Amino acid sequence: MSATLSLPEHLDVRQREPLARHSTFGVGGPADLWVDVHAVDDLVAVLDAAEAAGTPRTVVGHGTNLLVADAGIEGLVLANSCVGLTFDPAGGLAQVESGHTMARLARQAAAGGHAGLGFAIGVPGTVGGAVFGNAGAWGSDIAAVLESAQVWYPDGVRRLGPDDLAFAYRHSALQNDPETPVVLTAALRIEPGDPAELEAQLQTFARRRLDTQPRGQNAGSFFKNPSGDYAGRLIESAGLKGCARGGAFVSPLHANFISNDGTATAADVLSLARHVQTIVQQRHGIRLEPEVRLLGRWETAAWELTA
Repeated sequence: MSATLSLPEHLDVRQREPLARHSTFGVGGPADLWVDVHAVDDLVAVLDAAEAAGTPRTVVGHGTNLLVADAGIEGLVLANSCVGLTFDPAGGLAQVESGHTMARLARQAAAGGHAGLGFAIGVPGTVGGAVFGNAGAWGSDIAAVLESAQVWYPDGVRRLGPDDLAFAYRHSALQNDPETPVVLTAALRIEPGDPAELEAQLQTFARRRLDTQPRGQNAGSFFKNPSGDYAGRLIESAGLKGCARGGAFVSPLHANFISNDGTATAADVLSLARHVQTIVQQRHGIRLEPEVRLLGRWETAAWELTA
């Protein structure tokens, strides 16, 4: 890590911050440096400073959809807590900062009578992560509602539209970009709606989620659904519900959830995920692709999960 890294003085920068505290999986080692950023201008300043210093940087949101290595993450980890939100009914847009959680966005939109974002109640994590991974639930996704996004690049901030982002199922062009861009804000399309009806829709979605998805320490759906099928169905039919490695286990409620019983390490989760991937491929001839992102100092063998 470069000694020339210079961050805004008003920010609280911590050393060796345990990332298990900031992950819904509840596993993972420390960040070399950790900073929690609440303003988009500060987010840009920190990203620019890390780029200038040659310091490795990782941006995290609500800690969902992540598996952090037990050895932690090299360099600087930025916790994105930028949560600004404004609704523009006349323009048909919600302007939202990338650290805002999707579930809270859905609730605020419904309360204000803004339709089109109800699916977000079923998406764990933040707006930035949702744009990065084209997250979705209940028959919709970010690609269906995104007007544009402001994205940080090393050479400056760009405004990108859906065509630029090349959305596909749980994918955007940002994932393959070697410049590791970072979503700053998003403009999402909204329509007028009745607050009572929208709230009722959210309640329906929330009940379905409680009935079908486990609570506790997990990262949401672990594997992407293969074309024409469901990862959960394939895992369950392979007899893997309840299968465990250390403190990590395949949920008996939903087979596409790997959960932590409170004692798991990241290595336990990885070992179980690779076992599930191998058995499903042997039984069904389908190689499941992880939806969860691996971050940090993993041994080379860990990347076989994503190969």
